[in-house]
Amino acid sequence: MRTLGMLMAMATQAAGLITFSPHVNDHMVLQQAPEKSGVFGTLNVTGDATPTVTATITPASGSPYQVNGRVTGNNWIAYLKPTQAGGDYKISVTCTGCSSDAPNTIEIEDVTFGDVWYCAGQSNMALPLLHTISRNDSVKALQQGQFNNIRLHQLSGNMNPTMLWTTALNTTKNVNKGVPELFGFSATCYYFGQELSRQMGANAPPIGLIHTAWGGSTAEQWTSNQTSSLCKNVTLNAGSQEWFDTRLMPFSQMTVKGFTWYQGENDMGNVFGNSEYSTGYSCEVPKMVAEWRSVFSKEPGTTSPTAPFGLVTLAPSGTEGHPDIGAMYVAQLGSYGDMPNAAFPNTFYAHAFDLGDPFGNITCYRDGCCPNNLKPGAFCHGCDQYCDSLNKTNFYMGPIHPRDKLPVGQRLAQACYGTVYEPNKAPVRGPIISGCNVQNGKLTVNFNKQLLGTDTVTVGDYQRHNNASFLQVLTNSTLFCLQTAAGPTRSDTFCRDNGDGKAVMFPGVPSGDFQSLTTWPMVNIDAAGPSSITADVSAFGDIFGIRYAFFNGGYGDCCGLNDPTSDPCPIASCPLKSSSGLPATPFIARVKDGKCECLAPQVCDEN
Repeated sequence: MRTLGMLMAMATQAAGLITFSPHVNDHMVLQQAPEKSGVFGTLNVTGDATPTVTATITPASGSPYQVNGRVTGNNWIAYLKPTQAGGDYKISVTCTGCSSDAPNTIEIEDVTFGDVWYCAGQSNMALPLLHTISRNDSVKALQQGQFNNIRLHQLSGNMNPTMLWTTALNTTKNVNKGVPELFGFSATCYYFGQELSRQMGANAPPIGLIHTAWGGSTAEQWTSNQTSSLCKNVTLNAGSQEWFDTRLMPFSQMTVKGFTWYQGENDMGNVFGNSEYSTGYSCEVPKMVAEWRSVFSKEPGTTSPTAPFGLVTLAPSGTEGHPDIGAMYVAQLGSYGDMPNAAFPNTFYAHAFDLGDPFGNITCYRDGCCPNNLKPGAFCHGCDQYCDSLNKTNFYMGPIHPRDKLPVGQRLAQACYGTVYEPNKAPVRGPIISGCNVQNGKLTVNFNKQLLGTDTVTVGDYQRHNNASFLQVLTNSTLFCLQTAAGPTRSDTFCRDNGDGKAVMFPGVPSGDFQSLTTWPMVNIDAAGPSSITADVSAFGDIFGIRYAFFNGGYGDCCGLNDPTSDPCPIASCPLKSSSGLPATPFIARVKDGKCECLAPQVCDEN
């Protein structure tokens, strides 16, 4: 196996001649048929030289073939014949005319064909396996012969080291100070590939995972300024477009199956907006997706112009201190309440709003109750489970990065499998609101029967004595606001979006009034039918809106209103689910004349 040092030495020896791109090397996965894939790199053209490039593709068994490459300035690319999944290939590339010497040849080996997925975003995508609860199980599974179809490539970032193309199994053998190389790779990206392989079983092709995320990045950095400018209320700065240029475009000559994206925390302070009105994050990310597809599919027959794109919604800890994370959940789906949609065609998603860290409350650590940060005189009670959990797997910068990334990868892979690979063979979403009505003090919320398929709506356990269902009703018609911001004084609130895309100032109304349990009290869910739930709202008189899983008001997550306990918050603890276990998508709607009106472009008129 060639090491990074060997490859750098080879590149030095070939300086002024021909080299592969840093992202084209031994052990790589090229996208399988029907798409064609290319290998590419740079060469040195001087004077009137007109070099030619020829690639020879040699399978481990079978006859080799040659293709002519294209030379454009100092760049070259050679497209291979569409090739079925699997195989073991050596690819030699020869440049004639690169120098006055004999033709210069470079080669890579142990190349295979399969499906290539590009993973990007910010820190919850970048979070390495080192900080995940299931990391040791991942190593054991690979060493026991599972998931050996997975190969990895990683661009160095502020949370991850460079990783040249390699097999996932090899990363368990490369150990530095007791830490396997695998632990430096993106957990969400890896678990997506692992669980996608599990879903496909014996039919799983080689899976190539490319990870490029950068912690703390914004959507503006992953999008060209020209594209971001298509959306109103998007602020550009000196760092905008940075990762589009340096972490996306260098891969754009690769043919990929699709993309995955986990980002949004660092856009929590920006305008969430609405794709319907071409505003904010809800507009920008769909435009970003379209741009990515465009640059990757520039060469006909390579990446599909409609390549699948999957995203993860934020964990409840991802507020970065800003309010209205529920409205961000709406924006992350393009304001349609589900995907795919008109703004987000050929997409899939996984929710993480109910996948916070099991020990997201850091009181025990802050008070100095754990062995690695004991403080003299600390009063500690019930911290044993918390401290034991951190001793086994420590946080990275706290619970903003939940350590249990396996369920995230499982959901994302299941949504991908049931959307991209085997449509309708696996549930891809939980319940989606389709309407509601209020009659005689009873609220009935209906969910889309067609999208439920064979699933039904279920209500999991929650602390009913605390009304901790996270189903809320609006009792003050004047305080409907999708996203708030600070006003000129503490007594004022600026409503960035009143639900119709309009900004409104509320003088003399503190921001807390918009989120309080007096304005938005929670109600217990009385019953669930195959596609609906009911709740008693008779105590409130008229209600003017409903919402679910918005976590506004500092509740944190679906354990946020529970009685104090030293026990962890269970994964997937929010009550509304499908019978297959997928969570209901967070929703918000006005209630007028006893019926729901979702915010455009979402429609929920089944009353």
